[in-house]
Amino acid sequence: MLEVYLFVNPFGARCMRSERNIMKLADHLDSKVSFQFVPLLNQQIVEQALASVHPTLAQRNTCFKTYYQAILAYKAALFQGKRKGRNFLLDMQTAIVNQHHTFSTALTLDLAKASHLDLDMFQEDWASDLAKQAFQTDQKLAAEMKIQQASSAVIFNCDVSQYGLLLNDVTYEALCDVCENQGVATKASLVQELNYTEPAAAAGAAHRPHLHVL
Repeated sequence: MLEVYLFVNPFGARCMRSERNIMKLADHLDSKVSFQFVPLLNQQIVEQALASVHPTLAQRNTCFKTYYQAILAYKAALFQGKRKGRNFLLDMQTAIVNQHHTFSTALTLDLAKASHLDLDMFQEDWASDLAKQAFQTDQKLAAEMKIQQASSAVIFNCDVSQYGLLLNDVTYEALCDVCENQGVATKASLVQELNYTEPAAAAGAAHRPHLHVL
């Protein structure tokens, strides 16, 4: 069984693509895949969000608080089930990244309703100490796994080794490389099942520049 921990920026376009690549792999892999999307919040994420301006301390703090509230909302959604939480995150990213909405309480409640969450429970959990503790647990996990940037994944093959592989660029091709490298499935079979080809895949397969053993 593969276990995948993907560390995500709640407003990140790249993270959204990585999430979909992992779900695609889980759909097409015969063996079981357990995956978690773990929210990450650090100074680098704040700086990237404000890269187009010269931010003041107040702007940095406002940006951090916005991301923090988005992450707490995601954790609150997760309390009602992994699938609902995952759908809420994807819908939030779609609204922010693709539809260019501004994060707000009203938007968050609309997304919670669309994800079929119990709104009273969601609002209570969103403001709860439990959600804040879950956030702290996620940041400790990121530190333990030496995660510095969003869209990084740590992948464990529980049937083979206790060591994880750190993947800094979670493309579908890179995930197929991991599966082949771990003897889980051949890259050819995964690519064929999706009925697509990538001309550069064969040339890059042996190099695997984004894989590191933890």
